[in-house]
Amino acid sequence: MSESVRDMLVREAAEAKARADAEERGEIAPAPGQRGRRRAEDPSQVYAVRIPVSRLRRLREVATDLGIQPSALIRQWVIERLDALDAGGISHLDEAMPPVPGELKLGPRRVPVVYESGSGRVRPGSGRVRRRA
Repeated sequence: MSESVRDMLVREAAEAKARADAEERGEIAPAPGQRGRRRAEDPSQVYAVRIPVSRLRRLREVATDLGIQPSALIRQWVIERLDALDAGGISHLDEAMPPVPGELKLGPRRVPVVYESGSGRVRPGSGRVRRRA
């Protein structure tokens, strides 16, 4: 008698898990065309950033001149700023760094505040959203 679809899926899932675990331990090499499952030492996360179109044009120009992608340049600048904060090069987030020609200037962080409709009281997760600087 042939195995059912459910049994076949369970078996294939178990085999895939066993192979992935073996790859993670370094016992076998990943299959050709596949990346290994090894976790990054410092994993990354995608974060959306709004930048005015006029500044994006300039960002693209600077990135092209440097021979890198605009997203890589944004990442580099943010990481450099965080490193400067950690090293004590900047004493507070709102302090302005000396302007560097061609660099984007980071403004103050804006935090959304949610108010309950009609009452003006703050209530997370409902009502309308007002922005405050």
